Amino acid sequence: MMPLLARLIFVITFVMTAVFFVFGSQHILIETSLNDLNPEKIDNPGMKRALDTLNQDVSQRFVVVIKGEDDSAVSRAGAAMQVKFNQLPSLSVIADDEIQKNYLNALAPYRFNLLSESQRQALSEQSSDQLAGDAQRKLYQLGNGVRVIPFDEDPMGWFSEYVLSQAATLDIEGNGNEKAEYTVASFSVFFNQYSENMARQESLYQAIRAIESSISEQYDVKVLHSGMFFFAVDSAQSAKSDIQLIAVGSILGVLVLMLLVFRSLLPLLLSLSSIAIGVSFGVLTSILMFGSVHILTIVFGASLIGIVVDYSLHYFYHFLAHQRGNSAGTHNRTLVRAMVLSVLTSLIGYGALGLADLLILKKVALFSCSGLFMAWLSVMVLGPLVTKRPIEARQAMLRQVIYGCQAVFARQPRWLIAGGLALAGAGAVFLVMGNTAVNDDPRRFFHVSPSLLTQESEVASLAQMYEPGRYLLVQGESREAVINTFISLYDELGEESQAIFSILDWLPSPSQQRDNYRLQEKLYKDGGAVDIFSSRLGLDISAVAKSKAAYREAQGNTLEVPDLLAALPSLPPLWIEQNGQIYSFALIKKNNDLAKIEEVSGRVAQLQYVNTLAKATESLKAQRVTGSKLLVLAYVFIAVVLMLYYRKIATLSLLLIPMVASVITLATISLAGQSITVFHIMALFLVLGLGMDYIIFAKEMANQRATTQQAILLSAVTSLLSFGLLAFSSMPIVQAFGSTILIGNTINFIAAISLFNHHSQERKERPHAG
Repeated sequence: MMPLLARLIFVITFVMTAVFFVFGSQHILIETSLNDLNPEKIDNPGMKRALDTLNQDVSQRFVVVIKGEDDSAVSRAGAAMQVKFNQLPSLSVIADDEIQKNYLNALAPYRFNLLSESQRQALSEQSSDQLAGDAQRKLYQLGNGVRVIPFDEDPMGWFSEYVLSQAATLDIEGNGNEKAEYTVASFSVFFNQYSENMARQESLYQAIRAIESSISEQYDVKVLHSGMFFFAVDSAQSAKSDIQLIAVGSILGVLVLMLLVFRSLLPLLLSLSSIAIGVSFGVLTSILMFGSVHILTIVFGASLIGIVVDYSLHYFYHFLAHQRGNSAGTHNRTLVRAMVLSVLTSLIGYGALGLADLLILKKVALFSCSGLFMAWLSVMVLGPLVTKRPIEARQAMLRQVIYGCQAVFARQPRWLIAGGLALAGAGAVFLVMGNTAVNDDPRRFFHVSPSLLTQESEVASLAQMYEPGRYLLVQGESREAVINTFISLYDELGEESQAIFSILDWLPSPSQQRDNYRLQEKLYKDGGAVDIFSSRLGLDISAVAKSKAAYREAQGNTLEVPDLLAALPSLPPLWIEQNGQIYSFALIKKNNDLAKIEEVSGRVAQLQYVNTLAKATESLKAQRVTGSKLLVLAYVFIAVVLMLYYRKIATLSLLLIPMVASVITLATISLAGQSITVFHIMALFLVLGLGMDYIIFAKEMANQRATTQQAILLSAVTSLLSFGLLAFSSMPIVQAFGSTILIGNTINFIAAISLFNHHSQERKERPHAG
């Protein structure tokens, strides 16, 4: 039946897939990244790299908050938890004292360039004698004599005073928060090696939970956490449950149906083999193309079981229909033609998903199309080997089911057609005129556990957190220009600038550093404040000679942002230089006036207020609209294929069946209170593909309508089982696919067995019933 080339391709592909799973299964990476659901496209490579770097950094750290009534218990709990986290190879605690130490070491060589605003004012307004007197007075005041570097390097303590004034900035996550009734401590944790592998994530998550539980019980404190890692694990757990439900339910359905109908292991063996071969090849192509298999791809892939088994069902039923006939060659040509058209329309339906800008849909499209094609090819190659032995089917039971459906829907086909068109027309009017609810909010992609959301909210209220997906971005060609843009922003915001966290909080601009150096000449020149200060203390002139020499040697030196960030690897990547362009971010602290910050940022040149949620929502809306247009193009493409194949304009009426099903489905979903999303639209491509699958078989096998309808019944049952299980998923995007295809494919099935029905012909050509 199949050409030698097709069989050769199948054998080579099968051997490659088998070798990969035998020797390379350890390289199969199941990822849970949420970034695949981001539809935003960025054309600027430098900006894309900068944004990816920032998003990656955000995803690779989380915040831990410890809350308790006893100050000592909270402190000891925090210290113990940090020790335990550091013992895990994948984690490192970002300790405040380490940040401060690195910050001090980075600033010390450039200390003559650094002044607080109060210090700048003092140097501008006071004489050298007054400055020396203030330094002497502070030296003897309680708490003001702290030195972060030796006395001979900073005799008047100006650098020490500057560093201490930065204490609030050094505490980038909020070191603690004391309320009347409880004490709070917090710290950040960084992933040394962030694994996208679902099994490793789950293992690490359980280790983190075990540590939190033991600390909470031992010290009688409440431990909270916040970070993208926990959302990814939560989504993976939901997806894992869906996979088990869909895969087990679909396989059991196939087993029961095949054994009940064929009463033989051979048809069951071919069905299960085609499923295994198709899914395995889908995994292989995903690994080769993307390096991993996304967890959501597996969820959708599990639903392919109901589609893949269709090919073996159609093959066996049409073999039964002609096994007593004499025109084997004619039968083979007819079956191959029907099978080719069937897989072609299915590939168009699934392949259209790859036209979306969502990476996850591209992955689903590749997995599904490659899996479907390989499963189809396996049936076409292995089918003749299986049918060499006699096969019988228990058709009486299926005929009764079909007759029952036809008794309800097929008594008056014209009325069924008129009713379907009337419902579709009413549904179209409702969708156009009824203010149909749509939702393009990406937060609807997942069902997040309420406890996780509650914990996230509580952490945000206790520790210093930043707005997720909202930040300010400056792009420029020089470091001075970028920093000056931030200076303009801070001036515009006034007191509200406390809500912004940027590189400006850590380092003055190069021009300000040079100005600060110039101002400190009043301290370190001969006869300046340092000399007066040492004289009043009765010190030898050599005691301050080192600091004065260091001042002279530091002339012209400025601390650049990349050098500072290199010394502080635990800081977020606020500054990225790429291809002659500089991209600098400012994070926005939570619980601030976002509307005002956005309004003010619009008045500052070269500054962008970035709201990734709003951008993603706009992009998803565009995807939904574009998807609707592509759906129309898919209908046009299939219409062309039908015209070229059948060469009759009347065959275009076949497209009315999936079209009517799609309109009624959307109207039903909308009436049920669901908002239409891009995933509902993409699911309609599959309604089109599956509908044409049934219709083509019903038309191509016109001489064996009873057998064809039984095959369509079994195909519909397996498909509806798989997608019906998707409809009960806990994940909204999976649920949208499942509910859409469940309703639409039910209408396709009813039309296929009701509108292609000639009882007189069936009685004459009905095959032997087992």
